[in-house]
Amino acid sequence: LSMGRDGSRAYYKDMLVEVPAFLQKNTIETTGAGDTFGHAAAPYMKDGLDNLTKQQLKEMLTFANAAASIITTRKGALRVMPSLEEIQRLL
Repeated sequence: LSMGRDGSRAYYKDMLVEVPAFLQKNTIETTGAGDTFGHAAAPYMKDGLDNLTKQQLKEMLTFANAAASIITTRKGALRVMPSLEEIQRLL
């Protein structure tokens, strides 16, 4: 669950995981942030959803939050999606 400036949350089995957002001082628009969040979270689910750990969920949300925060500093949406290297630098 993407919650914008409030971060993100995952409900999975009996777990609840919340991760704060990466708030950018130079945010110019939020277009594409949700799409970027979903795109960045998807690889963490490539092997299915049967056995995710709390740590995996936290890593997924943190990575997706970082990606979404980067795109808020750029005009446009998918054409300006951050690269893996840009996300890793923010982390």
